[in-house]
Amino acid sequence: MNDSPKRFRRPGLVRMLFEFVLPHYCKVCGRRLDPSEQQLCISCYLGMPRIEYDMDSINPTERLLLAEKSLVRATSMFMYDKDSDYSNIFGHLKYWHHPRVGLWLAKIEANELRKKGFFEGIDCIVPLPLTYWKELRRGYNQCLYIAKGVRKATGLPILKNAVIRKVNRGKQAGLGKYQRWGNAQGLFHVADADALRGKHILIIDDVITTGATLCSMIDTIEAAVPDIKVSVFTLALAD
Repeated sequence: MNDSPKRFRRPGLVRMLFEFVLPHYCKVCGRRLDPSEQQLCISCYLGMPRIEYDMDSINPTERLLLAEKSLVRATSMFMYDKDSDYSNIFGHLKYWHHPRVGLWLAKIEANELRKKGFFEGIDCIVPLPLTYWKELRRGYNQCLYIAKGVRKATGLPILKNAVIRKVNRGKQAGLGKYQRWGNAQGLFHVADADALRGKHILIIDDVITTGATLCSMIDTIEAAVPDIKVSVFTLALAD
């Protein structure tokens, strides 16, 4: 990677002392990180099964969302299998209170996508929302942290409350393909159509499996804002 030295730069004395007292561990393999490493060890970062984005070809994430008439472009940072060590990233991101791993990864990927023109024409970022009670229990929305990583790389504003999640029908994990689609219907509500009207928005999610939840959100937005344009970024696409 051309910009690896920037990510794994030589640490200052204060950070070295901090890491000695409160060591950090790789969010994939669990190995103790060197002071020059952040979130992932260099080995796990370089071994990540990345998805290459090309403006002139359809990638696997776009293929899942092609039925959406407002879709302009979509991509994910990497492919992952739920049985691989890379699934640990989502444990840290969603359940173990380490959401900054999402911010860090998203900033890295967004910097690379920016050079490829992925963000051209996009006006704002809309993180996929959680229900009020789920976000309260978790303490944060992991998709908002991913959105903040994209914002750091692009400067795009984040719209947090334009779309809300009305109901929580339980986890999608463990459901079959058709169960996921049925479970995702009617999940969202556009709370501020004026904020979205005429915009090209970037929807952010953590991981896409069948695309049911994202398609439900896009369909809801399209119904409320017919002139909307939508692009999508997720950290991962499930294999």
